[in-house]
Amino acid sequence: MRFSAILLVGILSMAEPLSAQETRVGEPGFESPPATVADVDWLVGQWSGEGIGGSQAHESWLSPSGGTMVGTFVQETGEGGIMFTEHMYLMEENGSLVVRLKHFNADLTGWEDKEGMVTFRLLAVEPCAAYFNALTYRCTTADEGEGGLVVAVRMKSDKPEIQELGFRFQRQKSDAGSDRCPDATTTLQINECLGELLEEAENRQVIYRQAAIERYPDNPDVMQAIVGSEEAFLPYRQAECDAVYENWKGGTIRYTMALSCKIDLTDARTHTIWENWLTFMDSTPPVLPEPKPTR
Repeated sequence: MRFSAILLVGILSMAEPLSAQETRVGEPGFESPPATVADVDWLVGQWSGEGIGGSQAHESWLSPSGGTMVGTFVQETGEGGIMFTEHMYLMEENGSLVVRLKHFNADLTGWEDKEGMVTFRLLAVEPCAAYFNALTYRCTTADEGEGGLVVAVRMKSDKPEIQELGFRFQRQKSDAGSDRCPDATTTLQINECLGELLEEAENRQVIYRQAAIERYPDNPDVMQAIVGSEEAFLPYRQAECDAVYENWKGGTIRYTMALSCKIDLTDARTHTIWENWLTFMDSTPPVLPEPKPTR
């Protein structure tokens, strides 16, 4: 018996029974319904909760790359180590969706053979729910507490009753950008929020720059110098934030980091304009209030 099979027996013995059957199984030769990864984009993000034997478990899904979402699952031991992990692809295939995954032990040895994997074809897709053959992903209901995720998989067993493993997760907030966008819970939502904040920061910078130019109507050289400094700033900001993007391009956080970079540099530029052109050497109040960081 392979080690993975021994572990599977132990897993079944530790698994908490589900209050109701979660998984569905299709008839032989069933046809999967039309679907795309856009139908399951609510899965994107970090999820954590109680797993097998009461130990912590974690699941994460990246934003789609083409027609594929890449995911990972980690089941911890009672001591906080790794019991096993899964590497998952949720992908478009033949006009529908399929989940393919491989299991790995704590030492990264695989359960499946080199070319082997476990495959789950789509049975049905609903708002905030996807039912694959023997595998379920669904959002929690209001009675269960909104904002959570239920994952259930049907296990092979000699017992007459259906054997399922169930996991209940809560979404974890992303650290990057969460200070500016506390209500956003996914990378996509954070990026949308940061895009709006960047537009706000840029609009404010325009107001301060225009006020600086209008302060010197009789000095065209100063006016032109302010315009010239802005023309120099924009390519600098682009180059700097492109470098930040390059540094983080291995993950979906790359857009978050690049947007945060642009907001920070735009805010700094606005403050420089205020300090150099909209304040006075004496106690005269500034032309415009001191700009604060965009939030």
